[in-house]
Amino acid sequence: MNKDPMTQLWDIVKPLADDIEIYKEVMDEDENSMPDSYILLRTDMSNSVAMSGDGGARIRQSDCDIILVTKGTATRTTDLHNINKAKVEEVLGDRHYDSYNLGYDPSMKVSQHTWNLTINYIKEN
Repeated sequence: MNKDPMTQLWDIVKPLADDIEIYKEVMDEDENSMPDSYILLRTDMSNSVAMSGDGGARIRQSDCDIILVTKGTATRTTDLHNINKAKVEEVLGDRHYDSYNLGYDPSMKVSQHTWNLTINYIKEN
């Protein structure tokens, strides 16, 4: 809990780094070099106090997303998107998260799935 939210997110997904490209906050590849499938980590979608002490915030909660983006429609269980989705869910294990299938975006020609987690961390002074 003493690690910042991005470090905690990275620790969750780093076992996948050899199989799936992982980006922090933004995927900065141009359209021609975009990987077939990648994970985008986003922290502080919202950030709030989890516990106060001595008049200040001691423990904070960061609302974070792990977003899987894959080229194509992902209509079959054997498609890369669905294979990588299972890998993400495996590393998430028994952590509490909300899962959202964002589906296929025809304008970007990608399928997307998001896992939302709340990460607690100690606020450094």
